[in-house]
Amino acid sequence: MRQAARRQAKSQATPESDDAPTGENARLARLIEEYCLDAIGSLSPAKIEEAALQWLSKKSLNRDDASSAVLIMEAFALSSNLLLFAPSLTGFTPIDRYFRQRRADASPEGRAAMAALATSSFRLLRLKSRATPEMLLAEDLASGELLSLFDADIPDGAIGAALAARLAPLPDGSFVAVGPLTPLDGEALAEGLSFVRPGRGLSNPQRCAGTVYRHVMRHGGLRLEGLNAFPEDLIEELECVEEEEYDELDRLAHALAAATKKKSEEPSADHIGAARRLTSFASLAEALARSVVSRQFKRGDLAEAFSRLAFIMIETFERRAAAGTGDEEKPLEFIASALDRAVAEKRLPAEARALYEDLRRRLGASNRAGAEKREGDAELARVLQRIQALRAKTVEQGCTEQEALAAAKKVAELLDRYGLSLGEVEMRDQACEGVGIETGRRRRAPLDDCIPTIAMFCDCKVWSETAANGAIRYVFFALPADVEAAHYLYDLIAVTFATETARFKREDAGITSSVRHGSAHSFQIGLAHGICEKLKLMKGERDAASRRSSGRDLVPLKAAVIEDELEKLGLDFHAKASRRKRLVQPGAYEAGREAGRKFAPRLGVEAADAV
Repeated sequence: MRQAARRQAKSQATPESDDAPTGENARLARLIEEYCLDAIGSLSPAKIEEAALQWLSKKSLNRDDASSAVLIMEAFALSSNLLLFAPSLTGFTPIDRYFRQRRADASPEGRAAMAALATSSFRLLRLKSRATPEMLLAEDLASGELLSLFDADIPDGAIGAALAARLAPLPDGSFVAVGPLTPLDGEALAEGLSFVRPGRGLSNPQRCAGTVYRHVMRHGGLRLEGLNAFPEDLIEELECVEEEEYDELDRLAHALAAATKKKSEEPSADHIGAARRLTSFASLAEALARSVVSRQFKRGDLAEAFSRLAFIMIETFERRAAAGTGDEEKPLEFIASALDRAVAEKRLPAEARALYEDLRRRLGASNRAGAEKREGDAELARVLQRIQALRAKTVEQGCTEQEALAAAKKVAELLDRYGLSLGEVEMRDQACEGVGIETGRRRRAPLDDCIPTIAMFCDCKVWSETAANGAIRYVFFALPADVEAAHYLYDLIAVTFATETARFKREDAGITSSVRHGSAHSFQIGLAHGICEKLKLMKGERDAASRRSSGRDLVPLKAAVIEDELEKLGLDFHAKASRRKRLVQPGAYEAGREAGRKFAPRLGVEAADAV
């Protein structure tokens, strides 16, 4: 379908021949055309189809008939051009987004072509006369302005006709058409002129374009040879046009439709994984819209495939929220609101919104069944309760590094006791969870050095994200008890940093403020390293004791469960280069490191054992 739209635009390009103009205008016009055609290729096929389908809904079309193919081609050309310049919720148009991706690599002339496209505008014109072989004079019917239109291919038979066109400015003050030139009969012109306000010109060019294009496609209009009346050889050529290459979502839906010929068959692990990796709001909206459009075109197999892909994406959004990743605590509610806006602005069919609600209901029923299955795990509930009780007795009251390490040891005992009581099947049946740790900082701090070790100690995976406000967020992901323990241990160590740094500053009160700041930072680096060393030592002792007492190594088993669950999030992780070495004050660093190595349980923590 998009192939047809491109061919419609290409039919108006300046022929590459010895007689073609070779000046700056011609070069810039060709670049504008190339960028426009390339940008059309990035548009959503579902959105293009939706607009064209609405315009042609009352037409009797036969896709195997050449004249119907020409009409469909024209509808897709007009809808492509309309959508390319339609602003989104953020105010940016698809052509704006395309420029952001291409501008850095463009030549100076390419950037000039992009600037011309960015300032293009929809116009209602009347061709007045031909000034030169390449230039015509046209009147802007909204403003009365006389414009020079650079286009050697407009036939003389079109002079005197009214046209709808999007024009981009050229350096010499003339204009070039962007996309189709659409001849208008009296009724179509009247529709367009209804948007003209005396002394103000065209009041809403984008809406005017949509109204004019809709009228032309629904009611027909003026046909001019060389503009929108095509010779027989072009019609024959259209019958042989090959199907255009699909985008990734299209390819996945077709593969899924082919693999699941019966509705009772489930998508394969490869299809599910690919859908999870594609998960984004844009992809979900596309899948919903394409499901609706496919059903309207009597392609039930594709409609079902897109629907299944949308379901997987909705489930993936919910899994990511449960893992503590992303900026939205309730992503499905956020998506529902965004879809409501898209429907209200007629950028998405209402049927797509209804499909989303149906898929959410199905997911909710599936989640309730899983929750009922997990409710019987009383031992897990007790472990989580005890870890939360430990937080109440230590984190909220403040603690030293010795108390933090003692609490860590107590948490480890709880985790090991619970983990060893689980069989492999029971462990694999548990759903992993995640927790997002909001640091409130945009830069790393010594405390962050403890993050990987906390994850290792609690058998978690951890990654960092940049929140919407630019702050660093850490996400711990693992079995429920391990995640709760990691969260607790992080809070515990954060309090320890505050407690021990305050004590260190009191002891160094006689030092000047600038030196004291540097020494406190060095102390915190040493404290982080000392705590990490101690946690690694304790972890090694724990794992060895578990293997001796039960003959089981929990670490690889948990790691396998976590890896399986991570795949269901569909996230791409990128390793960061290691940071350069930091300069520290040796005395302060060693003081912090020694503090972190200490381990002498205090009564306050031991009392928590009674909980």
